[in-house]
Amino acid sequence: MLSINQCYLDFVDKILKSGKETYKDSNHHLLESLGNFYIIDDPMDLKFRAKYQNYTTEMMLDDIKSGKYDLEGCPIKSDALYQYVQSVEDPEIINNTQGFVYTYPNRIFAHFDVDQFESMKKRILTATGSNRAVAVTINPIEDAEEEDIPCLQFLQCLVRDNELTIHCIFRSNDIFGAFYSNMFFIAYLGLKMKEEVNKEIVGEKINFGGVHYHSTSGHIYNTDIKAARKLIKANK
Repeated sequence: MLSINQCYLDFVDKILKSGKETYKDSNHHLLESLGNFYIIDDPMDLKFRAKYQNYTTEMMLDDIKSGKYDLEGCPIKSDALYQYVQSVEDPEIINNTQGFVYTYPNRIFAHFDVDQFESMKKRILTATGSNRAVAVTINPIEDAEEEDIPCLQFLQCLVRDNELTIHCIFRSNDIFGAFYSNMFFIAYLGLKMKEEVNKEIVGEKINFGGVHYHSTSGHIYNTDIKAARKLIKANK
């Protein structure tokens, strides 16, 4: 079984060892690995899948805030990680009242004035085996001229054999600086979906089976290479 922490360290180490030097543009020199896929089937490192049946989003936030998942050398920890993940529940972030180009909660819960999380839940409740419980973050109208567009492009929730997995596709992912918080955010969404679906179904409840992660370009910026090496050394 693979946790977020284990996956993070593995992915950073992989890029440091075998990533190819490239330039995203004149200001961004990086090491890059293309076409990566991980099944993070024990995101919270509970060791046993059955434990996710009773593990809640509230428990997850408490564990994050307590520093349970902090890693020496990781640029985001406890309170900062808590704030990032908890943004899923923050109306100001969801409604993007602070004028950001985009936030993931805004694009998932209020994209084109559509609550895509709710739409995914309805798809699952209508047909448990549906492949249509999807959400997208890209906005071709707004994003065509923007320099900053969402790195996370696509989410899908699938339920098979009474287990929900959440699948994500990143067009670009800063593995040292952002992957860690991204995965806790997405795991929270999957756990939240499990809870919301279980409130409404009659009979056997579903469990949470983790995150299936896809990235087209996983990279570490040249300015973070030394810090990334320290991260790996500190957690051997």
